[in-house]
Amino acid sequence: MPDPLDIWLKRLRDPETAVRRQAIRQIELIGDPRALGALAQLFALDPDLEIRKLAQSAGKSIYQAAERRLASEGALPPGDRRPNRV
Repeated sequence: MPDPLDIWLKRLRDPETAVRRQAIRQIELIGDPRALGALAQLFALDPDLEIRKLAQSAGKSIYQAAERRLASEGALPPGDRRPNRV
């Protein structure tokens, strides 16, 4: 069975804005930090302003959730609040 994240990541490249919008929302719900690179690329390069804003918001949400998770697990050295880059 394909990884749902991979399916939604592929849909970020769809020419239809509505498909990209749905993909961003689903990726945010999944919350996997592996999506951060693709969301950053979409934020930087997508021609649609709404899509860029959604990608930025989803990326920020995923990043902050990963940061909180790592901090609560004690996976960060004292004073280091950044999640490991994937």
